[in-house]
Amino acid sequence: MAPLFRRLLGPEMDALPPVVRAVHDTDRDVLLAGTADIEGSRNPLARLLCRSMGLPTPGTDVPATVHFVRQGARETWRRSFGGRRYASRLYAKDALLIERMGLVTNIFRIVATKDVLHLDLVGFRVLGLPMPRPLRPQCAARESEDDRAFTFDIPISLPWLGPVLRYSGRLVPVERLLP
Repeated sequence: MAPLFRRLLGPEMDALPPVVRAVHDTDRDVLLAGTADIEGSRNPLARLLCRSMGLPTPGTDVPATVHFVRQGARETWRRSFGGRRYASRLYAKDALLIERMGLVTNIFRIVATKDVLHLDLVGFRVLGLPMPRPLRPQCAARESEDDRAFTFDIPISLPWLGPVLRYSGRLVPVERLLP
């Protein structure tokens, strides 16, 4: 079976930068390590939401790892930011990327361009119940490459609360992915 992102993107996958393609277009597990900058909201409710979901806490040059574990048609992403760990399970459904993370489900439309993998949140569920657009988070995540490193930028906001969390960083494979 083709890797999850290859199944979703098809030949579009070939347009991605080499490092991004190497991370997502393989049936092998991949471990990346590096640092991230994490900007958190000053709003107490936003902080509570992030804490309850186990999301990263604010900081600069925070040690980070992401372990992409392949499991047949699904993947598990195990993340660690400054020792704070969380994981999510991903799979494809109806040409969308579904990410289960605890009690919530994120639904992404993904698009590959020459320079960037775009992951745009198009749906959100809590305990399986869909959240209406005015209440659900907004996220336009991006993955790219900079000097052979995997880079990411994940801004999260709520229409009724504003910016909640933004984490971006630079990771390199623990094992060599590219020649």
